[in-house]
Amino acid sequence: MKVYHIINSLRFGGAERLVVDLCTELSEGGSDEIHLLLLDDIDTSLKKEVESNGKIKIEAIPSKSLYDIRIPFFINKIVADADVIHLHLFPTLYWGVLYKLLFSGKQKVIFTEHSTENNRRSKWYLKRIEKFIYSKLNSIICISESTEKNLIQHLGSEFKAKMKVINNGVNLSRFYNSKAYSRTVYNLSDKDFLLIQVASFRAAKDQPTLIRALTLLPSHVKAMFVGDGPELENCNELVRKNGLENRAFFLGNQANIAELIKMSDVVVVSSHYEGFGIVAVEGMACNKPVVASNVPGLSEVVSQYGILFDRGKEEDLAEIVKNLYSNSSFYNTTAEKCFSRSTDFSIEEIAKYYREIYYTL
Repeated sequence: MKVYHIINSLRFGGAERLVVDLCTELSEGGSDEIHLLLLDDIDTSLKKEVESNGKIKIEAIPSKSLYDIRIPFFINKIVADADVIHLHLFPTLYWGVLYKLLFSGKQKVIFTEHSTENNRRSKWYLKRIEKFIYSKLNSIICISESTEKNLIQHLGSEFKAKMKVINNGVNLSRFYNSKAYSRTVYNLSDKDFLLIQVASFRAAKDQPTLIRALTLLPSHVKAMFVGDGPELENCNELVRKNGLENRAFFLGNQANIAELIKMSDVVVVSSHYEGFGIVAVEGMACNKPVVASNVPGLSEVVSQYGILFDRGKEEDLAEIVKNLYSNSSFYNTTAEKCFSRSTDFSIEEIAKYYREIYYTL
């Protein structure tokens, strides 16, 4: 069977990480042929990872924009011999469905819904378009119960029959076997209590809440931010405004997330909304306490294992961090529960569910 995964790009993000790990696992030890098609050929560490794999056939569309109206025509030239087309993110969703409509594609088309919210859902005039697009899909995979619930509220209960919940998966061995970087490389010491947040700098990820929490914490508590995006400069300005230049560090996009998490003490995920929160699982797999905002999707992963706080409430986040660094028993118990939880999200098991859907269709 020949399967094409199509996604906007392999920029830094949870959906992109899942696609790479899923394609890698699906390409192992089977007769299926796994292809990865990008709408944007930007060079990233994730793209290099796929290229070095050798088992995944990676291609890119020769367009200058994600909104190039020629994209369905480019797709047609590449995926004509596919059995299954698996779409991820917007606008790939729209372009993949338009390809099927324009060229009467015989392939089964699947979409993975990666978020509980998006800007399209707030625009009433897109409701009919959205229903039409989703109606042309053969299957819709939701990465959490909350993702499915919110999508049904958006589209209507008649779409439920097409939906199935499959949680995101992580290559756990990569995190279990990784070694912590030396703190001295980052001018940090073992006396520092280090928080880490791994997320693109978009409003939804809410790095400012963690920055504001630092102002309520003692000077030995520091934070490391991994990622890039349009809100980075605003976060830099907030750090400067509060005199936190020696306590908040921006590393940009990094390939070796596991080693950075292992070097840290606590993983913080302060998102306003998340379909799942794959970095929470990555933190758990590194045997670290995970502190996350209590929002749908993310709370399904963290509740009863890590610690949840009300989104945007830096006072609550600061209080949790104080308890973690001042109470070693609380810290260790939380880390142990998080590590145990990570075993529920093996990419090997997740890939089995996806493969079963491909063959059933």
